Amino acid sequence: MAANQLPFAVDKCPKEYDEYKFTLPALYREVAKEELREDDLVLVKALTEMRHWIAENPYIFKCRTDAKFLLRFLRFRQFSVPMACEALERYLTVRELYPGWFKKLDCNDPIMQEILDYEPFTYIGQDSAGRAAFLIRFGRFNIEKHSPSQDARYMALILETVLEWEEFQIGSCQVFVDYRGCTVGHFDKWSTSELKIMMDVFSRSYPLRYGEIHGAKLPKQAVPIIETFLSFANPKLREKINCYPTIEELEKRLEPACKPTTYGGTVDFEELNRSFRKRIEEQREIVLGLDGMAIDVDHYTSVWDAEEVLPEAAAAGTMLEQLNIK
Repeated sequence: MAANQLPFAVDKCPKEYDEYKFTLPALYREVAKEELREDDLVLVKALTEMRHWIAENPYIFKCRTDAKFLLRFLRFRQFSVPMACEALERYLTVRELYPGWFKKLDCNDPIMQEILDYEPFTYIGQDSAGRAAFLIRFGRFNIEKHSPSQDARYMALILETVLEWEEFQIGSCQVFVDYRGCTVGHFDKWSTSELKIMMDVFSRSYPLRYGEIHGAKLPKQAVPIIETFLSFANPKLREKINCYPTIEELEKRLEPACKPTTYGGTVDFEELNRSFRKRIEEQREIVLGLDGMAIDVDHYTSVWDAEEVLPEAAAAGTMLEQLNIK
């Protein structure tokens, strides 16, 4: 494939579509059926309806209509086409409203290369339920060299990369956050408005399906900022979050197949990081190609402004009591 040739069309109305083929292991077929209500007939019908809706939508000018992209949203909403269409609109809107965070996500950009070198995010494999497991070492973000917007762009690059994986779309993800090495500077550099945008992305605007989220060793000084961050989360997401005072408690939640050597397991951590970096680089053109999509920003901005997210600080504070931080 040539460097500028993308495996999908941005045109809203291509004349024909490639036939979709399910190529994942049988486990994912079972998960798709049981958790997402997905089978071949449902999938074909939903794709047809969603493509028709996009073609007829006067506010969406250009959009990917290949199966892998649309299935991000259909699987996210368990094949409810109206809800998947709404999720697509939110996704396209947040990318247009904050282009400094979500556009021109090039893994070859020097700043992105620097952050990738620090390896704050690592894909550590799939657990027995087929969920993609990710380890976040938050202390590896360099607060001296990189701004919040640069860190946010790195996170968006990771999200766009993994959302292209069908095993991620179907199996959801497990997230493990190691806060060792963090200082208060890792947290207070984020403004309240930036925290709100980030949480909206993680919980509403990007089609992310979570299994559980585990975090450990959060510094006492960071608790007020994390409480603010979590106050913007929806209740369903907060229910999935577990906090621990020690790394040993975090390690207990890692299955052997996903446990790196540095966390008491046998999986080569350096090889995990090399493999993840390679997958990011292989998908460079696909991620950059997302910038070809276009919407009526004025129309969707008015919709966005009408959906103000109200913080729920009390609920977030209750959850953080699990940390036993006074």
